[in-house]
Amino acid sequence: MGDLLEKVREFALHSFTKEEAQKLFSWNVRDFAVKSRENDESYIHITFENQYTLFIRYFLNLDPTETEDTCEFTLGQLTDLRSRIRYDIHYAGYIHGQGYIRLRIAETKNRMQQMMLEEFYVPALKEVYKPIILKFEGFYSRDFFGVEAAPANGEIFYAPVRYRSEHKAAGIGEVMGRLSELDLLLKEPQIRHALAENDLQLSLLPSMVWSDL
Repeated sequence: MGDLLEKVREFALHSFTKEEAQKLFSWNVRDFAVKSRENDESYIHITFENQYTLFIRYFLNLDPTETEDTCEFTLGQLTDLRSRIRYDIHYAGYIHGQGYIRLRIAETKNRMQQMMLEEFYVPALKEVYKPIILKFEGFYSRDFFGVEAAPANGEIFYAPVRYRSEHKAAGIGEVMGRLSELDLLLKEPQIRHALAENDLQLSLLPSMVWSDL
């Protein structure tokens, strides 16, 4: 992943265009988006025709000793997994060496809706993913694999890589191999059925709960 990080850093020296991305990363680009913020940060999201994605964040590091640490990237792979409620779930192993699932769901303005999601949908999601948690484990102490699912899209991703990340030493081949493995795992009928059942239960809730959607 270190080689890919060097390409990401080199990309900052060029214009942020689809053509430059295709030339530098050597994959045909399907979609390309750039967003800048006033706090000296830029975000680039690239979707390649081979279904891989690259999310890049460039930032201004005010530490004069960290001249190399000015960007990070996340490598992902598109999946056909969808969810009525957007969620982000990944492996974490920081409590007494034991792995657990870290899960975030989209926040809503409707307090009743948020309460229902936290009390019923989140535990149900964790229950589905619990048996396969170790498959989301990374190769080092703090890296991980994860899944993001939403109504319109889904993606499996590897932990963000930056200059001081220990996992920048991981091979891109082994990362891509794990992404493919997880994609196949999440296509297994029993998993898809369980996730679809969770979404179905949401649809049975009173319509007033979803009035702000």
